Amino acid sequence: MTNTSNNKPVSEVRDSNLKIAIFKNEPKQEGERPRYSGKLTRSYRDASGEWHDTDYLSGSEFLRAARLMGRAYDEQLAQRASDKEASPDPSY
Repeated sequence: MTNTSNNKPVSEVRDSNLKIAIFKNEPKQEGERPRYSGKLTRSYRDASGEWHDTDYLSGSEFLRAARLMGRAYDEQLAQRASDKEASPDPSY
């Protein structure tokens, strides 16, 4: 699979300061389907007002993150369906 750090996300889902970036990982071999992965981040401001991202969550953010994961799952299903519609291969 492709390293997601060099790719731009194909989609994002957000809930306030929480974000899941969804990445499409192209197959290495012909006939394989693309795979999707995601990265959950939380944005925050430091004492000087600068924005930063972290992958640490507080306990009060767990439920919001879980619900956001559900939305991200639905989004990657939609991406897969779009891939299938665009594929010339009927067995896709």
